[in-house]
Amino acid sequence: MPKQTTPKPSSSRTSVRSTVRSLMWSVYAPSFLLSFGQGILIPVLPGFAKEEMAASIGLIGLVIAARYIGTMIFDVPAGILVGRIGLRKTMTAGVLLFGIAAIWAGMSPNFSSLMAARLLAGASYALWSISRHSYIAAAVPMDVRGRALAVFGGLSRIATILGPLIGGILAEFVGIRVPFYAQATVAIFTLLMILVTAKNMVEPQQTGMRRNVFKELGSVISTHRSDFATAGVAAIALQFLRSGREFLIPVWGEEIGLGKDQIGYIATISFAVDSMMFPLVGYSMDRWGRKSTGIPAFLVLGIAVALIPQTGTFGALLAVGLLAGLGNGLSSGFVLITGTDLSPKNNPGGFLGVWRFISDTGGASGPVAIGGLAQIVTLGVASLATAGIGAFGAFMLIFIVKETMTRTPKRVATSRPK
Repeated sequence: MPKQTTPKPSSSRTSVRSTVRSLMWSVYAPSFLLSFGQGILIPVLPGFAKEEMAASIGLIGLVIAARYIGTMIFDVPAGILVGRIGLRKTMTAGVLLFGIAAIWAGMSPNFSSLMAARLLAGASYALWSISRHSYIAAAVPMDVRGRALAVFGGLSRIATILGPLIGGILAEFVGIRVPFYAQATVAIFTLLMILVTAKNMVEPQQTGMRRNVFKELGSVISTHRSDFATAGVAAIALQFLRSGREFLIPVWGEEIGLGKDQIGYIATISFAVDSMMFPLVGYSMDRWGRKSTGIPAFLVLGIAVALIPQTGTFGALLAVGLLAGLGNGLSSGFVLITGTDLSPKNNPGGFLGVWRFISDTGGASGPVAIGGLAQIVTLGVASLATAGIGAFGAFMLIFIVKETMTRTPKRVATSRPK
């Protein structure tokens, strides 16, 4: 009888391991550094705007949102640039502008200057993230994408553990402008790493591009309008919820009289819980699909946000921060992986530019909407409204958004009879 041979059980593990190795220096390490740099300002920016610029709670929300707004505005141009000038140049430009924006923000004499610097930081993040996302879409097979990108998300979250801790300590004990210069220093190290590692980066082949960028953009939107209208809306809700957590915990900490170092400790411990979830999340996404972690992420993060105004002490806010970290950890890589699953193999940059633009509207509108609502009513009501976005996102995933995980059928090799 002919004998059948099946793939070895270790083949999947080997594929994940080799994928991780191939992304280590080109994607993982630079992303770790940039996430660390961004985390430095999480406990600092609200207090900096309030103390140095005399900003109201609404303006604090606006300055936190400025980075998301800058990213959102530049998402689509960044996607087009990836296709026109390539991944390496786009990545390098993004990191360079990130450092310039940090120095500018640290030297800002007034609120308008700080806003402009944060908008530039957002533009730099768009350049970096779209180029990185396009490379991942081309380099990572779908069958191992959840685990490989969960490693990416986990490393970024580990970096964000350290960032708020260092930022809060620097602001409290050295000077409130010092964290901005620390962020610029991180950008310099990242830029040097990119210049060295990007030399060996293989550019994905770009096909199906049009000379007229507006026609190209219109074609992308028309072709993928169903994905943008369903999965894209869920991504907006998740980014809104995430930015709401980033806004509400530091601002509420200021409201109840906590120091910047204490707020930094809460953010650090919250992100520590967040970062521990990535092995479980990656396995679950590849085993049971992307929605297996997305739905509980919306629910847990929504509950945590609703509980924030119920706290009045360091310990209580820390407990809620831990719950928020659990919820955000469950969403590790959800927007990134879903967008990667849906992106076309030829010219992913255009699709991912639009995808990031859509999802980033959630991050950009979150702090502005929450801060504005808090000024009209109370911060507690704004928190409850934000929690409602979590319930809406869970509803979208359960009933409307299709599962994006599709498995590659395993071929069974059959030996010929002698």
